Amino acid sequence: MHLRLQPLAVLLFLVTTLPLLAEERSWTNSGGKTIVATLVEIVGEKAVLQMNGNNFEVVIASLSPSDQDFIKGWKKSDMTDPSKDGEIKANWDSPWPKLVSIDIDQEIEVLKEDEAANEYIYASPHYEFICDVKLNTSLVKRFSLLFEATNQVCRELPLGMVKPFRQARHKIHLFETREAYISKGGPPDSAGVYISSGGEGDILIPLTSLGVKKVGSNYSVDYDKENTTLSHEIAHQLTDAEYYAEGSRGWFTEGMAEYIANSGYRSGKFSLADMQKLIAKVTAYGENGQGGRALGEEFTAPDLQEFFMQSYESFLSDAQLSYGLSALLVYYYFHMDGDKDAANMKGFLKALKEDKKPPELFEPLLAGRTWDEMEGAITQGWRSRGVKINFR
Repeated sequence: MHLRLQPLAVLLFLVTTLPLLAEERSWTNSGGKTIVATLVEIVGEKAVLQMNGNNFEVVIASLSPSDQDFIKGWKKSDMTDPSKDGEIKANWDSPWPKLVSIDIDQEIEVLKEDEAANEYIYASPHYEFICDVKLNTSLVKRFSLLFEATNQVCRELPLGMVKPFRQARHKIHLFETREAYISKGGPPDSAGVYISSGGEGDILIPLTSLGVKKVGSNYSVDYDKENTTLSHEIAHQLTDAEYYAEGSRGWFTEGMAEYIANSGYRSGKFSLADMQKLIAKVTAYGENGQGGRALGEEFTAPDLQEFFMQSYESFLSDAQLSYGLSALLVYYYFHMDGDKDAANMKGFLKALKEDKKPPELFEPLLAGRTWDEMEGAITQGWRSRGVKINFR
C-alpha cells in the first residue's frame, strides 16, 4: 500500500530529508509576509515549500507576482541531479541480478536512547530506525537485513534509480504496539506503510510485522514470522520521484514493488532467478496460502492503455486485480518483452526522467506496436507460462 497524504497531516512523524533540492529563496505572500524556503513540488494550484525540514502547501495565487513567475519557470529538473554531478551515476547498464546478498555482520550504531522522550534511534548503513522502545542492537541487526537487502536490490536493478544511492539515511519509524502505529497514520490491517510528501517519505511499521516480540522485559525476533511483504513498502521509499508520474504511478510503481517483494527473500538474500512465488501470489492465495491476489490462471484484464492512464484512486478501486496484473506486466517488460533485456522498459523510464507525457511517454514500451498488438504480445508471453490474460 502506498499512501500519499497531505503534508500537514504527517508532520508529527514524517521526517523529510531532501538533499537534492534547489536553493532556498525568499517567498512573499499577498499580505507582505516573507519567509525563506525551498520549492520542492507543484501540486495543482498549490506549491509545496520546505522550511526547517518541514513541507507545507501554499496557494500559488496568494504569492507575490515575482514568486508566481518563478514558479511558472520552475521545473523539477532545476534540482541538482545526482546522476549528472559525478557523485551518483544512474545504473542503466549492469547485468540483471539473479542473487542479491548483503553482509549479515553489518554494524548497528546507537544514535539516541532517550528514555524520558521514549525515542530510541538505531542506524544501519542506509537506514535510521526511530523506535518508541529500547531495543538490543543484535535484534536491530537481525531485522535490518531486510531493509539493507531491499536497498541493495534497488541498487543492482539496472533501472536508473538514484534514490537508493543517496548519502542520507532513509527513515523507518517503529512502534511497540499496533495501536501506536495506527495512531500515527498506519492503516489498521497493514503490516507497514510508506507515506510520502513532495517526492520523499518515511515508512511506519509496528514491531510485530518485523517478527519482534516481547519476552519478559526484553525483545526478541520470532524467526518464523519474518514479514517479507515489507520489502514492498521499502521499494516504494527507494523509487525515484519521477517514476510516480502520470502514466506510471500505479501499474509500474506497485508492480515493481510486488516484483521485489515476491522474489524470494531469506536472511539478507534475494533470489530474482525464480519468480514462481510471484506467479503464485498473483494467481492463487500466495506461497503459503496467504496474501495472494487469487486472480486464477485465467482472468479478464482492463484495456491496457486505460489501465496505464487511470488515476491512482481508480487503480486502488479494484486492488486485487490492479496489484496482480501490475506484477505480471512489470515482470513481462523486465524479462519477456523484445530481446528479454528490459530495453523497452528502460526507454520508458528514461522518458519519465525526461518528463515526457503520454502519449509520447509510451512510445518506448510500444516499440512500434499498436496497443492491441501490445496486449497480444503480453497475452502470448504469459500463456506460455500457464497464465491466460484476456484484455477487454
